[in-house]
Amino acid sequence: MSCPDCDCIEIGDVVEHKMNTNVFGIVIGFMGSIVIIRVSPTLDVLQFHEWELQAVDDDEIPPPDAAAKPPAEADNVIDFTKERKLRKTTTTRGAA
Repeated sequence: MSCPDCDCIEIGDVVEHKMNTNVFGIVIGFMGSIVIIRVSPTLDVLQFHEWELQAVDDDEIPPPDAAAKPPAEADNVIDFTKERKLRKTTTTRGAA
């Protein structure tokens, strides 16, 4: 459900202020031509006129098939739960 004049902004869209792009958030409601957004990262609820806001494109969302790929194994990870020789005379047990 959106306001009749907002043909491009709907509830759940990410929007930013046109004059100050540091103010952005998610649309959580409408009161006529007033758009209510929950601002990030403070989670404050602010109200703006619809002409003060613009929708933010979500270009960085990965395609659905990319999310299904498992992450690559890192070869430089050390498992400290296993015993390892540090020097010629000492070894570790558990998290040293």
